[in-house]
Amino acid sequence: MKKIKIDVVAVPLSGHLYPTLNLVKPLLDDPTMEIRVFTGPQKKAVAESLGFTVVPILEDKVEVFERVANNDKKHNLFSAYRQLSRSLDLINHVSDQLLEEWRVNRPDIVIADFITLSAGFVAEELEIPWITTMATQFAIETPYGPPCFFGGMGIARTKKEEKIQALCRKLTRIGKYCGAFLLRKRLKRYNFKVYNQNGVETIYSPYAIFGIGMMELELKTHFPHQYAWLGPLGTSLEKAEDYPLDLSPYEDKKKVLVTCGTQLPWAKENLLHQTKQLAKEHPECHFFVTLGDGAKEFSEEEVAPNVTVVSYLPYKEYIPQMDYVIHHGGAGIFYQCIEFKKPALILPHDYDQFDYAIRGVEAGIAFQAHRNRTEEIQAGFKALLEKESWEKLERLNKLSKTYKPLDTLEFEIQRLLRRGTDGKL
Repeated sequence: MKKIKIDVVAVPLSGHLYPTLNLVKPLLDDPTMEIRVFTGPQKKAVAESLGFTVVPILEDKVEVFERVANNDKKHNLFSAYRQLSRSLDLINHVSDQLLEEWRVNRPDIVIADFITLSAGFVAEELEIPWITTMATQFAIETPYGPPCFFGGMGIARTKKEEKIQALCRKLTRIGKYCGAFLLRKRLKRYNFKVYNQNGVETIYSPYAIFGIGMMELELKTHFPHQYAWLGPLGTSLEKAEDYPLDLSPYEDKKKVLVTCGTQLPWAKENLLHQTKQLAKEHPECHFFVTLGDGAKEFSEEEVAPNVTVVSYLPYKEYIPQMDYVIHHGGAGIFYQCIEFKKPALILPHDYDQFDYAIRGVEAGIAFQAHRNRTEEIQAGFKALLEKESWEKLERLNKLSKTYKPLDTLEFEIQRLLRRGTDGKL
């Protein structure tokens, strides 16, 4: 029997690769499927440990990728443009590799992380049906609701706020048109247009877009027809035995996980500083600060009487053992706090983190504070400890278990196999 060939393409960043791997992992048990994962060598071992066949991308560009992915300060409009410009060289490099590979070993369907643009560009060129997975569900533009990347806009409660949000939606479109114009020569090979005839961004699949998150938390409305919500899938994939933190000595303490994810190297020092300030005020708590570096050998160091710094902790294994979480507003940690019913204080730093923070606040499952304002962080953590009822968190936890991502994926695969390139919505 001819096997169904599915190629998964994602950058080697945990917040992008892991949700997509979690989505397709059950397909490894299907003997009719042949699945390959295209990602950076940094994540090759993790993917292979799950049973995936890995085709490395950017093997000779690891340092370049890390420099592009890990900015040394918070982004602004100009630094974001510079990052995009530098990314284009990597995008073209990956596109060349995918073109060469898929002309010889053509997949039936491509599944691409939403920032791994090469996969969509090449799939369109070769007329291969493809699916976009979106770890940041709200990054896509919609005609209604708060636009993202404007510091965390919440629900518009006044006419003035509605007008401001409408203006920001227009500014978003203008910004994308300007970026595409400035980079037009380097995008020429793709015949790139920012929007299609339906007004939807062409960087997302015209066949199917999978939002890896919960619609119950979303503030935007009127998503494209091909958009489907899959529920949370951002669980970490590393093995607990590789990161052996013994929590038994802290049974008499409230345990608090503190993290700003695997990126944001510029934020780690301040995060530790703010944690030490909190620790002084809360001797009843023990704080575990993870530096998010899973590539290093596991290490731990007690830097204060009730503060332990560790090189890395897989969230899936350790969040259930914590009482509270202080995090940066990354997609994975945001939804794992819901999955394991852990109240959170969110200190957004960059990217989409402000948008996740406001969704947590609006939903009543988290508090938010500015990352540099010690008094604000102290007040937010105090509110976290004092809040007794977390009914909304309990409700969202139950709702998160009602999603059936595998059913949605399998349905879409069969639809695209039947319809081929006629399956565009």
